[in-house]
Amino acid sequence: GSGSPMANRGLGYNSGLGYQAPTNKTPKQSHKGDDAPGTPTTPSGKSRIDPTQVPRPQAEASEDVREFRTRSLSTTPVPQASSSYKVIDDGNCNPRFMRMSLNQIPSTRELATRIAIPIAVVIQPMAELPQTETQVPFVTDLQGGPIRCRRCRCYVNCHVQFVDGGRHWVCNLCGMMNGVEPDFFCTLDAQGRRRDANERPELSLGSYDVQATQEYFNRPATPPAFMFCLDVSKNAVQSGLLHSSVQAVLAAVDALAQPSRAQENTVVGVMTYDMQLHFYNLASVSEEDLPGMLVVPDIDDPFVPSPNCMVKLNDKRDVIDRLLNGLPGLFQTTNVGEAAAGSAIKGACMALETTGGKVVCVMGSPPTLGCGKVERLDDTNAIGTDREKKFMSCDNAFWMEQATLCTKTQVTVDLIACTSTYADLASIGTVCRVTGGQMSYIPRFDYNQHSTKLRIEISRIVCRPTGFEGVLRVRCSSGLAVQEYFGAFNKTLEGDIELPTIDADKALGVQLKLESDMGADRTTAAVQCAVLYTASDGTRRIRVHTISVLVTNNISTIFRSADLDAVINFTAKRAVAEPIQQTLDATRNQLIAACVQILYAYRKFCATNPAPGQLILPESLKLLPLYTLGLLKNKALTLDTAIVKTDERAYFRQRLLTLSAGETSTFVYPRLFGLHNMPPNAGYSNSSGEISLPPTMSLSAERLEAEGAYLVENGETMLMWLGKNLPKSFLQQVFDVHALAEGDAKNLLLVPRDNELSRRLVAIVDQIRSRNTSHAMLTVVQQKDIAEASMFSLLIEDRAGSVSSYVDFLCTVHSQIQSKML
Repeated sequence: GSGSPMANRGLGYNSGLGYQAPTNKTPKQSHKGDDAPGTPTTPSGKSRIDPTQVPRPQAEASEDVREFRTRSLSTTPVPQASSSYKVIDDGNCNPRFMRMSLNQIPSTRELATRIAIPIAVVIQPMAELPQTETQVPFVTDLQGGPIRCRRCRCYVNCHVQFVDGGRHWVCNLCGMMNGVEPDFFCTLDAQGRRRDANERPELSLGSYDVQATQEYFNRPATPPAFMFCLDVSKNAVQSGLLHSSVQAVLAAVDALAQPSRAQENTVVGVMTYDMQLHFYNLASVSEEDLPGMLVVPDIDDPFVPSPNCMVKLNDKRDVIDRLLNGLPGLFQTTNVGEAAAGSAIKGACMALETTGGKVVCVMGSPPTLGCGKVERLDDTNAIGTDREKKFMSCDNAFWMEQATLCTKTQVTVDLIACTSTYADLASIGTVCRVTGGQMSYIPRFDYNQHSTKLRIEISRIVCRPTGFEGVLRVRCSSGLAVQEYFGAFNKTLEGDIELPTIDADKALGVQLKLESDMGADRTTAAVQCAVLYTASDGTRRIRVHTISVLVTNNISTIFRSADLDAVINFTAKRAVAEPIQQTLDATRNQLIAACVQILYAYRKFCATNPAPGQLILPESLKLLPLYTLGLLKNKALTLDTAIVKTDERAYFRQRLLTLSAGETSTFVYPRLFGLHNMPPNAGYSNSSGEISLPPTMSLSAERLEAEGAYLVENGETMLMWLGKNLPKSFLQQVFDVHALAEGDAKNLLLVPRDNELSRRLVAIVDQIRSRNTSHAMLTVVQQKDIAEASMFSLLIEDRAGSVSSYVDFLCTVHSQIQSKML
């Protein structure tokens, strides 16, 4: 068993006497002390827990990056998703691509029900691998196309068995015997392994790309196409949003035009909108003037006025740059106050109808006219009530119809909403969710504060590794079956997942079920994800990821094999999935009940003679209560109306649907760092070339000292808290100010200054941002400032409103387990 440092110290508790000091004697426990420490409650139910002894995420102690070989995933814990690790694919896919909630599968349906942990897989099929890891190989030498099982259509992989001297292979999913084509034949060695296995990625690795043959094409592959769609109404011009959008699109176009982008045929268009739509004739040849504007006044039934709105980037780069640079001047005196974002998105999608591609739309005001206009008024008191269900569902049929149309024409919509008032993002976001797109949210746009974020978000949308015209399917061993998919995509009636584009940042959750008991002879079960897509270089490929795990009837080893990151990621996706079928209250109660049921199962079936007053936690899931509490306090699911608005709620729900395993864990349990007392290595490069971060602290206001400075971040938000007695030298070095008056902090900027402390803090913030897909804005707050509340909402171990503290939550979970034991 893998006991935590706390687990083997045998913390003895006496339920009536409150906390008792740890004894050196390890109490009798099964599985070599695989339990995390006990947690007592007194008869009155009041907690006497020592808060320093409860389980928390461990800070990465060592500088060494852990090496993980994928074959061992059923017997070695998979590295924490947010940690630094290096993967060697030696026969299962990299956990960055697929993570199982259980790396040992129960052999019977009864056992699967008993453990209460969902059998699920979190898939991020196009995830970016670090440079230090071997990239996914591209197999191009299979003349007859990808090799597949005749019965279950599984793709050949390193877990299939070759028999009959190499003339047949047995499918590892359904057991079917398949003939080997002559051009794929090779003899076997004494162990029954093909002699060429190590030279063939499809027979030795957990992940490979294979060239698709003609039958995998619905139409000839088209080059990547991008339509940028910019708001030019009065609000967008005056707030600086138009100027900032232009700079962001110029940077994105520049990145697309780099020779390293592998595709010289990329097609680009630019359109603008207010109460009308403006397309531009980019095929113009004049070298001085702006390209001609083609106005579409009919916003209820828009059309594309000319095919010249989209041009090859390499041919017309100068025209595109000239247009973008000219837009702020063109609209600087506008008085048009309204904008038809829905009509603009419809027009942009029509321009991509024949090619497919991406619409990148910047929206400065809610669509108040034209297609998809906002029809309902915001109800600020709906959050946390029964009425919220309605506000988180799509209210306008246009958005669903547009989304369905986009999936047919292979168009993804990415939206950057920079609105200051209610925009009904729950409805508008439908077109992003169903097309595999992204919704970003930068409320109350401020040019000085938000320009960098806008530029980075648009560049990321355009430049991250992306597959076009994607279709995804998950297959698994007989006995297992796919029950449901959760994420941002369109699911066809045949059960395929359609993704007009599938990018490196998107993850989806897949729930599996045991349909029948596994026979006594079954030792392994496999899950395979296949994605058919067009790479940005125009080749049609199939990416195949396969995981094979052990099957067991030992409940203790199943618990030991659980992967908390996958469990939390899947649980979060399921909790915010569309369509919304139940009230928020019911969802929250289900999260608590699921946590209790899992821990109850562990106590009942795995713990040996536990003391009655002791909460027993499996080592692999000892943070489950903490992460469940984090989900309950997260802006996507909180009942606290003070910290979240309706649009923000819709944004965070959609964000959780596609977040990766590592990002979900940080989003649910943020990281808190002390900046005034950092260890000497923090802020400098370590042996793996990354900047070392200070150790993380527990998320409680009790840890904040008035003499200190702290940073808290969850991948979306980043706050620096300055204590009121912080030494002046810190303020001087980091912000170049001597003192702070009340309300000054929000204007402070963290920029590199000519001293060591400043350079280290900038390096730390940059390192945190480099690991996240969203660019978190840094806000500085002072102790006792009115803005301090935003900091406290991230300190999830403290009591907040009606939601209990971490210690109290453990007591609640414990008492619910106790009542189940009766």
